[in-house]
Amino acid sequence: MRLKFSIVFTALLALALSAGTADAQKRGGVLKFATPSVKPGLDPARTRTGDAYMLTGMIFSNLTRISHELKPEPQLAHKWEASADSSEWTFHLVKNAKFHNGRPVVAADVKFSLDRILDPKTASKGRKALGPIKEIIVKDDHTIVFKLKGPYADLALQLGNTFSRIIAKENLADIANKPIGSGPFKLKEYVPGNKAIVVRNPDYFEKGLPYLDEVHQIYIKEYAAQVSALKTGEIDIMYFAPSEIIPELKKDPNVEVKIVSAPSFQPLIMWVTEKPFNDVRVRQALRYAVDRQAMMEAATGGLGVLGNDSPVSPSNPYYNKALPQRKQDPAKAKKLLAEAGYPNGIDITLYTSTQRPGLEPAAVVAQQVTASSGFRVKIESVEIARLYKDIIPKAKPMATSHNNWFGRPTIDESLTPFYFTKSNWNYTGYSNLEVDKLLDAAKAKTDFASRKKLYDRVQEILYNEGPDVVAYFKNYVSAIRKEVKNYKLIPVQYVDLRDTWVER
Repeated sequence: MRLKFSIVFTALLALALSAGTADAQKRGGVLKFATPSVKPGLDPARTRTGDAYMLTGMIFSNLTRISHELKPEPQLAHKWEASADSSEWTFHLVKNAKFHNGRPVVAADVKFSLDRILDPKTASKGRKALGPIKEIIVKDDHTIVFKLKGPYADLALQLGNTFSRIIAKENLADIANKPIGSGPFKLKEYVPGNKAIVVRNPDYFEKGLPYLDEVHQIYIKEYAAQVSALKTGEIDIMYFAPSEIIPELKKDPNVEVKIVSAPSFQPLIMWVTEKPFNDVRVRQALRYAVDRQAMMEAATGGLGVLGNDSPVSPSNPYYNKALPQRKQDPAKAKKLLAEAGYPNGIDITLYTSTQRPGLEPAAVVAQQVTASSGFRVKIESVEIARLYKDIIPKAKPMATSHNNWFGRPTIDESLTPFYFTKSNWNYTGYSNLEVDKLLDAAKAKTDFASRKKLYDRVQEILYNEGPDVVAYFKNYVSAIRKEVKNYKLIPVQYVDLRDTWVER
């Protein structure tokens, strides 16, 4: 008996087009999308920031698509099925998909694209996130089989992630700046670090889509300038809307603020390979020194929930509810610092940035509230590109750093890339062999109860000795002009503009 994960593509398409006959009349137009930062390069295997995820999602296609409900939907694969233990998966491709150069998309392109991500030489951050893939087999031009090292229930969802775009082998040399994909839009102009313009792909395989003629992604560093541009109509969408400007935006009758609950979090990372956080007592001291409620209010304006020092949010079904919510306790923090050899307190630097909503306000609060516990915090605010490139990946003594994670759609991807020894996003250097074994065992389980027991234990270990202060989770907040229709927020902050249009 085989587990069916089959969805009829045409039924989904009919649903997407069922917003009304007026939709066809709205086809056309230009949508301008503002982001506060950009990182050059459009190779989907190597992209690492939201602006690039947005562009590669428009230019390329995946086997599956992650829906607004964080479920796998058809894209290049119109249906799929898994073996009873989820150790072998078969995906069936649509037959009308073409790359932007006119060549048909076939199963060999899927194998090439995903084998490239799995190759350590590619150095893709998506390598560990794909799952335990042993071999990818091309059965015929429109059928591809994944043989796994063991059971894995989340493969269909993971194949919809930002790294798993399907590329054309002949485009590899130019993919970073002149990519061709099979997505709903084609790249027209790209000025790395400044702007990108994509235009409607007339040969897109989902009939009738996309609606828009063009999408302009524009780099506007300061949020105040984005607000001004949104109000005047120079831009149509703000990718991120900081909580402090929401009241101002809500007063404008031409603007709509959109909010969705999300697994996004902004941890303080602690490099366990460097002093002082190589001592678990100092890591615990910082966790007891922070005021989570105050940091959440500063970062989100109350549009969030408290964290408990793991990236699993309270809304996640795998969240370990048995762990007591950690609260600020200056006396306990001081005691731990003294035991670690810092009876007179400690001086640390906190790296943060103004280019992601919430980071710097939360850093200022952290500086203030941890003082009573003996932490003397110096804030250093840097460009977000520098934070990602020069600060977070390079361990520094006597320091902590903010990070800004969108959150991940599966429980395995929420934990393994960050805490598995030497994994792709394990910037802190954290290593625990029990955690490694638990994560490997959990991804092989197919029933919820068995998996949850293992993930509960992982969270318990991280709660006691982990390398992050996860003080809160923040909702995803965006702002749009009211002329923008059918723009839906995806909790993990991906962008899907296939069936969005602008009503001028």
